[in-house]
Amino acid sequence: MVGKTVAESIIRTKMHRPPVGLDFVSRPRLLERLEKYRQRPLTLVTAPAGYGKSMLVSNWLEACDCPSAWVSLDKNDNNLPLFLSYFLSAVQNMFPDAGRKTLAMVNASSLPSVSVLAGSFLNELELIEQPFILVLDDYHHIQDESVHELLIQLLSHPPQSLHLVLVGRRDPALPIFALRAKGQVTEIRTQELRFTKAETAEFLEQFAGIEINPSTAGALEEKIEGWVTGLRLAALSMHHRGNLDPSLLEPQVDAQYVMEYLFNEVFSRQPPEVSQYLLGTAILDRFCGPLCEAVCVPAAEPFTCEFGGWEFVAWLKKENLFLISLDPEKRWFRFHHLFQKLLFNQLKRHCSTEEIKTLHAQAGAWFFENDLIEESLRHTLAAGDAETAGSLVARFGHQLMNNQQWLRLERCLNLLPRDQVQRDPALLVLEAWLHHVRQNLSGMASCSKRIETLNAASPPDTYVNLKYVQGHFEAILAFQHFMAAEGESALALCRRALKGIPRHHKRARLFADIFQLGAYQMTGNLETGLS
Repeated sequence: MVGKTVAESIIRTKMHRPPVGLDFVSRPRLLERLEKYRQRPLTLVTAPAGYGKSMLVSNWLEACDCPSAWVSLDKNDNNLPLFLSYFLSAVQNMFPDAGRKTLAMVNASSLPSVSVLAGSFLNELELIEQPFILVLDDYHHIQDESVHELLIQLLSHPPQSLHLVLVGRRDPALPIFALRAKGQVTEIRTQELRFTKAETAEFLEQFAGIEINPSTAGALEEKIEGWVTGLRLAALSMHHRGNLDPSLLEPQVDAQYVMEYLFNEVFSRQPPEVSQYLLGTAILDRFCGPLCEAVCVPAAEPFTCEFGGWEFVAWLKKENLFLISLDPEKRWFRFHHLFQKLLFNQLKRHCSTEEIKTLHAQAGAWFFENDLIEESLRHTLAAGDAETAGSLVARFGHQLMNNQQWLRLERCLNLLPRDQVQRDPALLVLEAWLHHVRQNLSGMASCSKRIETLNAASPPDTYVNLKYVQGHFEAILAFQHFMAAEGESALALCRRALKGIPRHHKRARLFADIFQLGAYQMTGNLETGLS
């Protein structure tokens, strides 16, 4: 029997295993993994809110052939005596005589040390001969170091009969690396819990009673990124609208139900200083520690963040906060795009347009300093500074030319407003060279004509009167004269072009050299050109 003190503290309904709903999609690949490694001391199931962690484990236990018990933890269980009382009570639900001595220690007026409790606890669990499973759900609520220490000692010398399952939103403060090295832990994480395209289709057929074609299932799987609760809320939103048309499912992924869930279950639970950092990084499609620091400048209003970028990333990893790693080195990350959308919506609610533009400007500057030109352009343009964006392309475009990265150059030019390219000869010469390598002679001629028009209408010392732009322009004109069989004019233009094009604009100089050699040949002076 459980002692009076413990009986008064424990809420019995927290020890009921959650039922598996009718719309649950069985996941044989994960169930097989859970069963296969049942002899290990520990299974760890961690993922952000709404990935079906608890339902997966509950479904496994339904068909399991050994005794099992369940404890749903919350923040009120964050102390050693109450935690251990739940643990022992769950064990006693399976084996009534187990743990009596340890439970008496818990109920004593003076609580023994963690080491004494752990020793008694281990000895009593070792007396249980039949294998059993104990699930501690929502373990992320536990912050008490003495509770972690108890489990560390438990897993250091694990009882043969116990298989412990910890389910939570983040990794517990346990020696996971050591347990992994010893082959003593089975890990199921976000990546494994994501719904596949087939599981997405099966879920919708069971939940909403509708069939969806593979293309719709694929679009949903890509947008929802395997997040089952997001999928459920999207279907629920559509159902409440009274329209079960599968083609309308995808827009519901961004609907009110999904955003409310993310706000209430995730964002609103974060400390204020973390919330500020989350809002500051909402503009970023990907981020690393230094970029976070560049955007969320410490002690700069309104983002008064007092910790560093890598500290923020480490915190996100620890909290398992819808974070997705983008490279094997784990340097670059992004948020689940639905979570990012929530953050951006909150950013717009709490910050002015000018404050958001400042964030974009800081991000744009960092990306440019790190030679990530396309991302720099996107943020610089989002900051409302098209002129600076144009200058970045003009400055960086010749490096792209040198490296023959024509597709990147085209992307950069296409990011800029069209009217800005049309009024800036420095950009037009880049576009003209792009037309040249694509053998689009009419496009090249159009750029040349536009540059000439701008030059005629501009005051001295602007636009093409800049020496390097003038040099590029003359090389382009030389090619056009060469194509018109005007060798002497082409040769003269090439000579002037090579005086004006900077030596580090290697690709443009190479073009001018080739045009010049062709002009020499056309005028019957090939030997002079080769000398």
